[in-house]
Amino acid sequence: MRKIRVALAGNPNVGKTAIMNALAGTSEKVGNWPGVTVQKKVGKYNFRGFEVELIDLPGIYSLTSYTLEERVARSFLLKGEYDVVADVVDVTLLGRNLYLTLELLEMGIKPVIVLNKIDELENYGYTIDKKALEEVLKLPVVEVSAVKRKGLEELSETFLRVATGDLKPEGFTPIYSEELENAISLIEMKLKEEIGENFPYRLRWFVIKLLEKDPEIIDYLKENFKKWKKILKEIEKIEEEIKRRHKSDLPSFIARERFLLASRIATAGIRNIVELPTEKLSDKIDRVITNPITGMPIFFLIMWLVFKITFDLSAPLGDLIDTLFSDVLPSLVERALSGAPPFLISLINNGILAGIGAVMVFLPVLAILYFLMSILEDTGYMARAAALWDNFMRLFGLSGSSVIPMILGFGCNVPAVYATRAMRSAKQKLITMLVIPWVSCSARLPVYAVFTAAFFSKNQSLVLLSLYGLGIALALLFALILSRVMGAREECEFFIELPPYKLPAWSVVINQTWIEVREFIFKAGTVIFAVSVFIWALASLPPGAPYAGESSIVGHFGKLLLPIFEPLGITDWKPIVALIFGALAKEVVVGTLGALYGTGEEGLEKALAQTFTPESALAYMVFTLLYIPCIATIAAIKQESGTWRYPALLIAVELTVAWTAAFAVYRLTLLV
Repeated sequence: MRKIRVALAGNPNVGKTAIMNALAGTSEKVGNWPGVTVQKKVGKYNFRGFEVELIDLPGIYSLTSYTLEERVARSFLLKGEYDVVADVVDVTLLGRNLYLTLELLEMGIKPVIVLNKIDELENYGYTIDKKALEEVLKLPVVEVSAVKRKGLEELSETFLRVATGDLKPEGFTPIYSEELENAISLIEMKLKEEIGENFPYRLRWFVIKLLEKDPEIIDYLKENFKKWKKILKEIEKIEEEIKRRHKSDLPSFIARERFLLASRIATAGIRNIVELPTEKLSDKIDRVITNPITGMPIFFLIMWLVFKITFDLSAPLGDLIDTLFSDVLPSLVERALSGAPPFLISLINNGILAGIGAVMVFLPVLAILYFLMSILEDTGYMARAAALWDNFMRLFGLSGSSVIPMILGFGCNVPAVYATRAMRSAKQKLITMLVIPWVSCSARLPVYAVFTAAFFSKNQSLVLLSLYGLGIALALLFALILSRVMGAREECEFFIELPPYKLPAWSVVINQTWIEVREFIFKAGTVIFAVSVFIWALASLPPGAPYAGESSIVGHFGKLLLPIFEPLGITDWKPIVALIFGALAKEVVVGTLGALYGTGEEGLEKALAQTFTPESALAYMVFTLLYIPCIATIAAIKQESGTWRYPALLIAVELTVAWTAAFAVYRLTLLV
C-alpha cells in the first residue's frame, strides 16, 4: 500500500489534533520528537488504497527559532520529509492565523489551507468566500469542522490529489511595502556573491530571517559566508533607518508588515451574512473576566470549584483503589500463598502491589482534573486566566501561563507538572515545573493536621496559612533566581491570544483526557513502580528483619541520618523513616508514623507529644513542606524535561533549603 505523509502545521488550539482524531481515530500514537521533549503525535488511516500518515507538528505562531516548538516544527518543514503540508487555520481568527501561512509561503512551502471551525464562524454571522481566498493565496482551500466531522472527505481527497501531482498548488510570493522589499533586495544581492550550489534555503526566506535576527540563520551566515560582518553591518544600517522613520526595531517592523498583509487577505475572504451588534457578548464578558478587580475573584472561584469537584468525585474512587491494593488484594495473596516464604509475600504485597497501587491511586484525581481543565481550555477561559495573571508573573520572570500549573499544584503536583505542556516558552515551562513542588499539595495536609492538632490546636489556621505562604514565597523566589540564571525573562510571550468563547467539544475533551492519563500510566508509572520496589527492599532487608523496623536497612538508615536531624530538634529515628517513605507519596507519612509508634493514626497525637516539642514539630512540618516531592512528581518532571539532571538538581536544592528553613524555624521559635 502506497504511503502519503501529511504534516499538520498551525497555531496552538486551531484544531490540528481534533482533525487528526477525526481522520485517524484511535490510531494516534504519542511520543517525543527525537532528542527533545516536545510532544509528537502521529496518526494513520487508509483512504482509497493509500495509507495516510498524519504528523501533528507542535503548535506555533511563527517560524522563528526562539522556542523549542518553533525549532522542531521549522526543522521538520525544512527537511521536506513529507508529501503534503496542511496549514490548519482557525477560521474565527483568520487574520491572526494567516500570519503563519505567509511564513510558509516565504519558506517556499505551498500548503493546503484547512479552514477549521467553519460552523463557529457562521454562528458569528460570517461566511468564507473560498474562491476569493484561493485566488489570492493561489492555494487549495478546504472548509472543515473537525468536531462535527464535516469536510473530511474533501480534505482527504485534496491530500491525495496534491501528493499524486494531480493538483499542483502555485502559491504566491508575499510582497510587502517598498521600504521592506528594497531592504530584502539589497541583502539578496550581497548574499548572491557568495552562495554556493549546496545552499539549503530559499534565498528570500533566508534574507527575511536575517532581517528578523533569527539566531540559527545568523549562525549559519557566520559559519558559511566570508563577508558576514559586512552583511550584518548593512542590516544594522537598515534597522537604524527603520527606527528613525517608524520608531520600531526591524523584527517588529517585519511582523507588522506580515500582520497587515494577513489582515488584508482575511478581509478579502470573509463575508458578513447578518448584521451583528458592534459590541459582541464575548467582549462584554471579557471586560469582567480579564479585569483584575473582578477577574481575580472569578478565577479563584473557578479554581476552587475545579478542586472541589476533583477531590469530591475522586475521593471515593481513590479510597476504593487504595482499599483494593492495600487490603483486598494483599489478603488474597496471603491466602493463596499461605505456605510460601514470608519474603515472597512481602515482595508481592509491600513491593509490587504497593507500587502498582501508588500509580493507580492517582488515576481518579488525574482523570477528573484533566477532564475539567480540558473543558476550561476548550471554552476559551484558560487563555483569559493567563492574560489576567501575566503582569504579576512577569515580576518573577514568568508569564501568565505559569499560574494555572502552580494553582493546580495545591491539589496535586503531578497534574500540575503535566499542565506546563501548554506553555509556549521552553525555559518558562522548565522553571514552572521546577517550582511547582514548593507549592504545598493536598497530600501534605494530613501531616499538618496531625501536628497542628497535637501542638497548635489554638492556632491551627494561622500555622497552616503560614506554611502555605512560605511555600508560595519560596516558589516565586526560586522562579526569579532561575529566570535570571537561565535568561527566561528574554523569552516572555509577546502576546496572548484570546480565542472566542464556545461550548466544549466533548469528543476532544475526552480524547485529550485519555491521552494524558494513558501517558502517565505507561511513562511516569514505570518510575513510580521501580522506586516503590526499591524502598520495599530497603524496608525488608536483611531477611528476617521486621518490615520498616529498627533492624531493617531503612531503620539503620534512619538512625544514620539522626545526627543530621538532631539540630532540628528531632531526636527519634522513626519520623525520619516516615519522611523516607514520604518519597513514595506524602499521604503515607502519617500512616508510617502510626505504624512505627504502634498507635495507628488515631492515637498518634499522644505519641508525637512525647517525641516532639512545639518547636521541633513546627520544624518537622516545614521540612515536610519543602523537602523532595513524591516519586510521581519526580517521574513527571523527568518525563517532561527529558533528563534526570533537573529532577536531581531539584532534589538537591529542596533538601538543602528544607533543612536550612527547618533549622532556622526551630532556632527562631526557641528564641521566641
